[in-house]
Amino acid sequence: MSHFWNQNSRGRGRGRGRGGGGGGGFGGGSNGSDGNRGNNNPLFSRLGAPNGQQGDQNANRSSTGGFGGHPQGNSVSFADSRMVGNTGGSAQVSIKGWRGGTEDSLKKFLDNKVGHPVNIMDIHCRGEIMYITVPDTNIAHELLNLSGIRFAGDKLSFQLKTHPVKFGTAGAGRDGVSNDSSKLKDRLIALLQTRVDMQSNSLDLSALGQDNIIISLGTDSQQEDKMFKAILTIASQIYPGLITISFANNGLRSLSGIADLGKSFPNIRNLSLMNNMLSDFGTLDCLSSRGSTVPLKNLEELILVGNPMTENELRQPNGGASYVEKVQQRFPTIKMLDMNPVTPLAQPGTAPAAGNSDATAAQQLPFATEQSFVENQEIGELVNTFLAGFFGLYDSNRSGLADIYDHSAQFSLVVDTTHPTSTFAQTSPDSQKHVDFSVYIRQSRNLTRVKYAQKRISTLVVGRTSIMQTLAQLPGTAHPIQDAQRFSYDAWQTDVPVTGGPSQTVAVVVVHGEFVEQGSNNLISFDRVFALAPSPPGSPAAAVGSPCIITNDQLTIRRYNGFENWVPSAGAGAAAPTATADPAVNYSLTPEQQEMARALQEQTGLNAEWTLKCLESYGWNFQQAISEFPQARITLPPDAFQ
Repeated sequence: MSHFWNQNSRGRGRGRGRGGGGGGGFGGGSNGSDGNRGNNNPLFSRLGAPNGQQGDQNANRSSTGGFGGHPQGNSVSFADSRMVGNTGGSAQVSIKGWRGGTEDSLKKFLDNKVGHPVNIMDIHCRGEIMYITVPDTNIAHELLNLSGIRFAGDKLSFQLKTHPVKFGTAGAGRDGVSNDSSKLKDRLIALLQTRVDMQSNSLDLSALGQDNIIISLGTDSQQEDKMFKAILTIASQIYPGLITISFANNGLRSLSGIADLGKSFPNIRNLSLMNNMLSDFGTLDCLSSRGSTVPLKNLEELILVGNPMTENELRQPNGGASYVEKVQQRFPTIKMLDMNPVTPLAQPGTAPAAGNSDATAAQQLPFATEQSFVENQEIGELVNTFLAGFFGLYDSNRSGLADIYDHSAQFSLVVDTTHPTSTFAQTSPDSQKHVDFSVYIRQSRNLTRVKYAQKRISTLVVGRTSIMQTLAQLPGTAHPIQDAQRFSYDAWQTDVPVTGGPSQTVAVVVVHGEFVEQGSNNLISFDRVFALAPSPPGSPAAAVGSPCIITNDQLTIRRYNGFENWVPSAGAGAAAPTATADPAVNYSLTPEQQEMARALQEQTGLNAEWTLKCLESYGWNFQQAISEFPQARITLPPDAFQ
């Protein structure tokens, strides 16, 4: 592989600030690292058939306690230290600070930390204190040495009981009253572990009435709402990064049990409510800005097919349009409805405030707008030099560009004749002015308009000589390159396959800007995409000192649309990005490590520091880090999360 710029940050490009956010969707793999890639594949290619159940991915997981060290402080009291003499017989130890986890997770945690099975003989809970009985005082003192260690976000405190607390056995639970609550939590955690897919950040809660765990709990319809609330509460604690949830085939008549979905999972993008008993669109209000202070403002895909309200609406005259309208009044950001694409009325993150149903009101972008994106400083310097030289020659001496086009380069021209629709264009004289594109249209390869295969082939210009002849036929131009705000570009590296040889590293450069057409003085907007490869030794490009050659060049022109769209500005409530917000913004990492860090942070909700700690502790084994995370999570401090 040939490299001519810094390889420490090689990866995919991510246009910041202008493109829509990429949602993982219900189909295909997650697109964790790329902010501008969407996924419109159908729902259940990821979650499986509505009534299907995923296998238990956690059955064989290690219980190592996960990543991140712990304080080994010893807070044994003086009174406790006098009890070392007797090592025979069982001993009772009290434990405080365990309530963030479960009994089972605590047992595994203690076994791991002392290095052997603790062999707890009995457990009772009274308020916030757990009392355990262990076989002898040697084990008891091993536990005392763990005082101060963090478990489920809190510090554990152990104390040896010189006068063991006695508990009745007839009818009393471990808390002295009932152990139902603790057992319920353990079973719901087990339920979630069989239904979560950490790779895609999805949770399948469909057909819960047929699940053996739910059946064993004996839940009836009167407890349905409480059960859903309990499941979502626990899921939000263990899997805070979920973006896809299915509640299909649950016979739901209302959504009150999941009304806090936006609060529990603010980043939900894909939601299925298919095959339920929802009979009125008003039942959706508790998830939207009409009835919730925390609506699903990032929702991109919604499935409602199989509900009475859906079927009834679609049977009405013009039912399809009114159905979409009623849904978008509540969820203006959706791009897919019942696995069919729809045009969103608002950007993700910009759902109207509570009480405002005007989905078409002016919206701010959810993130700060940045003018350009470059993958690293090396790429930025290369592209700045290239663009200044290219447009300088293009305007003044196009024949001088021949040396930097590869001998087999390809060029295409696209003319977009549609009228620009931006707010700026509605009032700009340059946008309203008639522009004669006839000289360009003869060479245009706009595939939305050019339907004949022969013209599609003939308008793809191949080879250095043909490209120079085509460029010479286009009108003269003047690009205002001295005014940087009128241009925006993204630049990144990627590998492309080469027939009969190893892949080649190229730089992809996407430029947005404007030029004045000489003669007519028309102001025209353009987009230009270049693929740049290293200059081969002895090539004309190398002879003139150019580090790169152009292998592909696509030019798109349109009526003037201004440059305000990429002027840097703050998004809605968006803070300025910080150096530590993204763990992948670290040029000491390899490209593969950057991708892993970005994906792990999105799936776990960890902050940048702890994302890197996690991957380092597992030797940058991404699959192991993901599979061990549910167990490791309970050992982490609260400030490990975003």
